[in-house]
Amino acid sequence: MERNNTIGLVLGAILGGAATYYAYKHKDDIIGKINELEENLHFDHHELINDAKEKLDSLTHSVQSTIERFKGHEEVNKADEIASMMEELAALRAEVKALKAGN
Repeated sequence: MERNNTIGLVLGAILGGAATYYAYKHKDDIIGKINELEENLHFDHHELINDAKEKLDSLTHSVQSTIERFKGHEEVNKADEIASMMEELAALRAEVKALKAGN
């Protein structure tokens, strides 16, 4: 068991040393590639902010129109519900009168 641990430690040290040597030898290439990636990924912050504002305005308008649509829809439903409840109330009153007359 001790031998396996020692072999693993030695192999890890060799691989780590090789990777460090490679990175040291090619550090200029690596730094150049990193800089190239940074340039390619450079975003215009003003453009991002304007896009975000436009999307927020669009979302706000969509939410407001949806709220208005459901607000008007609820008023129609409330009127229908009230009319339906009044009909049921009238029918219940008629039944109560019939029960009182039967007693």
